[in-house]
Amino acid sequence: MRDRQNNEMDFYIGDHAVLFGLIAKFSEETLGDTGLETCRQGVIIMARERGLRSAKRCLANGDELTIKSYLCYAELFDSKGWNQVEINAYAPIYQTSTIRCGWYDTWKKYGFEKYSLIYCAGIDKNILYGFNPQLQLDMDKVLADGDDCCGFKWIGCRFDDKAELDAIMEKRMHNLSNITKKFLYQTGHLLSTLQRTLYLEHGFIAGNTIIDNSLEAYAKIFSKEKSDRIRTEAKKNFMLVDPE
Repeated sequence: MRDRQNNEMDFYIGDHAVLFGLIAKFSEETLGDTGLETCRQGVIIMARERGLRSAKRCLANGDELTIKSYLCYAELFDSKGWNQVEINAYAPIYQTSTIRCGWYDTWKKYGFEKYSLIYCAGIDKNILYGFNPQLQLDMDKVLADGDDCCGFKWIGCRFDDKAELDAIMEKRMHNLSNITKKFLYQTGHLLSTLQRTLYLEHGFIAGNTIIDNSLEAYAKIFSKEKSDRIRTEAKKNFMLVDPE
């Protein structure tokens, strides 16, 4: 049997994106527009919890909760290069563009594109909010809304030069294993938050029907073993920072 580390490495952006697409699909089929609104609420909760975990790590390491720290302590790491990000400006406001997104590509591949904006509209700003409610992010473009990229303006953040940003990224890479979480963990967190939100808004029976149908459909795309691992992972307390 493969060890735990290898099992974790089997999960990636595609697993996370497909599970969200399936939960949104079955929420809509079961509850209509109110189901999609519940998914939107679940994304906000998930995002803020993720940001809060990053904030706890940042403070524990003696750093302040600035945007520059946020860039260093962000939990997700795209080791396979599914996303492509360009830097548009270092100053007076740090600006970036995501011209390729692994989540959006996955949703298009599996026919979940219609649900992409529900996720994208709530994720990035609320991760930052969870990290520090005083920080601001302006997004003037979103791929899921038909734009050519996702445009990020990091309000109040500037870099004097590329070297200053490189120093932050070097610190991030040096501490990567303590800062980031693998995609099995993130997919379990997605299931946990959406399941909790569905239960609270629509009750146990409707919520269970949506979640069970979603995991069964996920198992057909990937495997029952992976579906079972996500269900087990979702039982964790995602308000805790470490250990996993």
